[in-house]
Amino acid sequence: MPTSINETADQILEIERSIMSAIKAKDATALASFLTDEFIYRTHFGAEADKEQFLQSIASFPVEVLSLRGEELRVDVFGEVAILTGVQRAEARLPDHDPEESAVAFTDVFVLREGRWLMALAYGVELP
Repeated sequence: MPTSINETADQILEIERSIMSAIKAKDATALASFLTDEFIYRTHFGAEADKEQFLQSIASFPVEVLSLRGEELRVDVFGEVAILTGVQRAEARLPDHDPEESAVAFTDVFVLREGRWLMALAYGVELP
């Protein structure tokens, strides 16, 4: 029996929570398990990173991530593609600095591969 759109949306939201948890922990190994081999990360500045570059940047991120959460999350499902949009809010601290908050509007594209949803593309825009 095919999975309903609501069940798929719930699966995507659970995967996103796991992705954010892996990013907060700087756990590139866990994070890699949620990404396609051809994963791309893009920003509105024109920067682009492939899977390996993205994982390296997460593992070597020079700040302590104190909290990371998604807000205004919405999932749209189109067959074997699901698109998640929302706002990622983070609180992070550089060594010897006070914590700072940030907000990033994002779009994550997931594809169904061999029965598993994997993130193929992530796009983020820093909010003021």
